[in-house]
Amino acid sequence: MCICVAAAFATSIDVRAKGAAAPGADLSPVLDATTDHGGTPTDQKQDASSWIMKQVVVTGRRERYAVPTATAATRTDTPLIEVPQSVQVLTRSLIEDQDRRTLGEALINVSGVVPTRSEEQLLISPLVRGFPAEVYLDGLPIYAGNQQAFDPTSLVGVERIDVLKGPSATLYGGGLGTPLGGVINIESERPNDKLGGFLAMRAGSYSNKGASGDINVPIAPGVAARIAGEYQNNESWIDQVHGRRWSLQPSLSFQVDPATDLLLQGQANHRSQLEYSGMPAGQALAGQIDRNAFPGSPLAQPLTTNNNHMGQATLRHRFSDDVKLTVSGRYYKSAIREYGSFVDPDMMAPDPATPTVYPILPITMITDTKEATFDANVQAKVEMLGGTHTFLAGLDYDWTRFSSNMGLFVSDTPEGTIDLAKPVYDVIYTPQLPVNYLQTDHYRTIAFYLQDQATYGRLHVTGALRYTQLKFEEASNIGVANDDSYHRFSPRIGATLDIAPGVALFAGYATAFRAAFGFVGVAVPKPETSRNIDGGLKLALPTAGLSGTFSVFNQTRDNVATADPNNVGFNIQTGQQRARGVEADLIWEPTPALSLLANYAHTNTRVTADNAIPVGSELTRVPRNSGRLAAHYRILNGAAEGLSFGAGITALSTRQLTLPNTLSVPGYAMIDAQAAYDLGRFTIQASVVNLAGRRSFDTYQYFGNPLVMPVQPRSAFLTLKTKF
Repeated sequence: MCICVAAAFATSIDVRAKGAAAPGADLSPVLDATTDHGGTPTDQKQDASSWIMKQVVVTGRRERYAVPTATAATRTDTPLIEVPQSVQVLTRSLIEDQDRRTLGEALINVSGVVPTRSEEQLLISPLVRGFPAEVYLDGLPIYAGNQQAFDPTSLVGVERIDVLKGPSATLYGGGLGTPLGGVINIESERPNDKLGGFLAMRAGSYSNKGASGDINVPIAPGVAARIAGEYQNNESWIDQVHGRRWSLQPSLSFQVDPATDLLLQGQANHRSQLEYSGMPAGQALAGQIDRNAFPGSPLAQPLTTNNNHMGQATLRHRFSDDVKLTVSGRYYKSAIREYGSFVDPDMMAPDPATPTVYPILPITMITDTKEATFDANVQAKVEMLGGTHTFLAGLDYDWTRFSSNMGLFVSDTPEGTIDLAKPVYDVIYTPQLPVNYLQTDHYRTIAFYLQDQATYGRLHVTGALRYTQLKFEEASNIGVANDDSYHRFSPRIGATLDIAPGVALFAGYATAFRAAFGFVGVAVPKPETSRNIDGGLKLALPTAGLSGTFSVFNQTRDNVATADPNNVGFNIQTGQQRARGVEADLIWEPTPALSLLANYAHTNTRVTADNAIPVGSELTRVPRNSGRLAAHYRILNGAAEGLSFGAGITALSTRQLTLPNTLSVPGYAMIDAQAAYDLGRFTIQASVVNLAGRRSFDTYQYFGNPLVMPVQPRSAFLTLKTKF
């Protein structure tokens, strides 16, 4: 069927093998000569055709939104329809068509995900199905502790974003352990043997201006270099807030011999902005304060900075058509210097006579992280027991050192006051030095994993088991001290059944565990755990241009810290939380000119056990209902050839701000729109955020207070790009 699809499109669309065939090239020699699969000659031809469809970009001068395979979910190149898990992929084409500049902006295209806002990225993780998720880069973890300190500074140089929903402890872990809600894996673009790239300039609302580029250069036969980068400087619709960011991503690839390749990658990222701490939710939602006020002391407040550097090496070797080795390692270093000011009705309430005049509290935090992580695995494909088996055996090692030192109430008095109804910014920021709350953590993970993907006709079964040894040392000057070793087996089992060509049923079970970060109690802490059961229907119908996933899930989080009734100020791990719901993600591309995306999630979260929070309370930040519709249309011939335009609408229902549930943020719907004109070497693109000018609020996280932030007002951006 893949060969037929390629042939059907070849007359009207470019067919380009990455780094190989030119448009209109005959692919039969590639089919005949490929050695990437074993089996009989007939099997080789069929497997080769599948390989071509994975490698060939079949587009109208673009990559399609739908992709046939995923690597992140199984660490093997597996058709998405055979993966017994909900996995969504955001391609480079989708990111560019919608003019997405941050990870949070891109993730609205996936159901059941609550992204982290760029303003709060130092303080909170994204959520997947109601529980914390983490961002991985090229399959390896980047430690974030209880903060999402790594969020890609730039999406330039990103090939795709894979979102794995639910626990993934079988294949992933490091630092504190495994993300409880899911993994967001960012795949970088690799160097190739084609000279080319682009340079772009972008400007728009709130003094937004920047430049970006991505250049690929073949140096010698089998050797290629690539460098991607971006710079942005901007102000904000929030008073006083401004920032800048830049990213540089060099990479170098070597084809050592026909069976071996080596990839070297580096990144240097910088982000700095005046730290925003969110608005008191009750008064903001009631319209009692200026929605765009800065709730602090911006005068002389230094910009919060996040600098990180990393280097990675990946070696791949094919021993035979059916046996492959992959070895990868990374060293990561991060330095965050955080300077904030905030208001807090619990710590220091305003005078009842002047309820909008708040004392200002300054805070300083110094955070440093170092992480070395390594993964090696062997993949082997064998015929046995009446079926085809793809075995994966691997070893993980992760060493992390994390220190976070906070200065708060160093002077025991507030800096001054601010009237959030009529703000005047005349209070001078006071650095909270020397810091007075010190914490240092060390983690060491050694893990072994084994996976078998077996195919018996229409049935595809995946089973995996991981053994993890996690050494967790935590020390502070406020009574938190943990020195524990955790040993854990993490199973995963799932299956898909082809019920018709391109239609399959799936079901799966998986687990995760994570060290209890910052736990304060009289008992030795246990790791938090989560377990997930999900199942549903998958579609992969290339002739109809339709792909997607419908799923139902039930996920439970155990050993949640809750108040110890016998020891005031301490915790015990008897809490439990649950999330269950239904999700749908669909992409329909009936022609190369049209792409339609739709997603919907109904997520029912509950506290199911706790000593302080009423059972039945909904978890914070998670909308009960959410969804998105987006369309993009391209004119492929005629006088207007090269013109494209698109629009989308994103809708969220009410979200809780507090546990117990005492305050919530109303839902909203927002429209975005894009238009572009491709002139060959040059492209001009315009995009608009919040086209209807909706005045709404989003949840915001800053040290646990019930806070909100106004959504971005109507904003327009213009990008000029030249390709070569």
